[in-house]
Amino acid sequence: MVKRLKIGLIYTYNKDWIAGAYYILNLIQALNRQPDEEKPELFILSYSEEEFKNVKDTGYPYLQFIQLKKTNFHGSYSRGQQLVNKITTILFKKNVIKQPPTSKRLNTIIDLLFPASTNLYFEKIKHKLFWIPDFQECYLPQFFSNEEIISRKLYKDELAQKAHPIVFSSHDAQQDFKKNYPLSRAATFVLQFAVTHPTYEHIPVSTLSEKYKIDRPYFFSPNQFWAHKNHLVILKAISLLKNEKSKPVLVLFSGKEDDYRNPEHFGKLRKYVEENNIGDCVKFLGFIERDEQLQLMNNAIAVLQPSLFEGWSTVVEDAKAMKQHVILSDIPVHREQLESNVTFFNPYHAEELATILDEFKGQQREENNYSTNVQDFGKKFIEIAYQINR
Repeated sequence: MVKRLKIGLIYTYNKDWIAGAYYILNLIQALNRQPDEEKPELFILSYSEEEFKNVKDTGYPYLQFIQLKKTNFHGSYSRGQQLVNKITTILFKKNVIKQPPTSKRLNTIIDLLFPASTNLYFEKIKHKLFWIPDFQECYLPQFFSNEEIISRKLYKDELAQKAHPIVFSSHDAQQDFKKNYPLSRAATFVLQFAVTHPTYEHIPVSTLSEKYKIDRPYFFSPNQFWAHKNHLVILKAISLLKNEKSKPVLVLFSGKEDDYRNPEHFGKLRKYVEENNIGDCVKFLGFIERDEQLQLMNNAIAVLQPSLFEGWSTVVEDAKAMKQHVILSDIPVHREQLESNVTFFNPYHAEELATILDEFKGQQREENNYSTNVQDFGKKFIEIAYQINR
């Protein structure tokens, strides 16, 4: 039997970027779809047992937990911890407070770290696979501070110069890397992720309608409220419909209602709703439970994804998995990601979107074999891991 790969996965649950947590959980689910002899042993590097529980809930059979410290990555003990361990060593012949393994020890435990970090704590780990989600700051610098643009550039410069292996979620992002770093000798891979959903069909639609006061058919836009997600074009389209045709279209929005890069962004959206008198056509649901989000997506007339930039959209993958129709911004990565159950529109043209919403009828969903996408996601990751470990 071939030796089981030992993969270290950094997993943190952060509501400011929930897609990052979903990515790792979806990867684990995809690995769980592989033949048992090909499943790697996964060492989950997280900050807490609670985070690790999210991973355990996937049912993956080969899991180990390694706790990270947010403020102390180098494994030294505080004075208080030293005192506690000194006492317990005398009384019980052992330390009760254990630090995470040092970087050097991690190198003896795991074969590959993903998504790798340039933090010094991980410096001694021999095989690392980095992930660059996208190059958004190059195309939409107005949505970033100068400090963040510099930080992102320095990070990518380092990966390119040191020729670290890098994975991208799309060919579009990979091409951006090659365009920006034509001389880099870094090995690059495209790993198009797929999603595995928790059960959601058990939630009665009537329960959600009552909870969120939904009184008619609706479109649904489930996106974090970051500026590049382009919610404003939907609000403008709604305003056009109401002013010109008095069409009572309803759009639900879900997602964390703040953008750390643009703190005033959500307030401006609310102000637009008030000033244009479209409050009866808009519902902001906030950050809702994942199963509720999916059931609302599944029962929408269609999903709206107007984003100006993506690395690989989780919203689009969610819709693909449930064969739901998406009214989708016409950007290169979206063309790469979705070919069926889709209507494209120019994300800068509210008039075009208004026409689509006005004329759109619940269309029959085209079938797809999405389970193959999930299977391929896990299989491709294992292939990349073996290539790096050769």
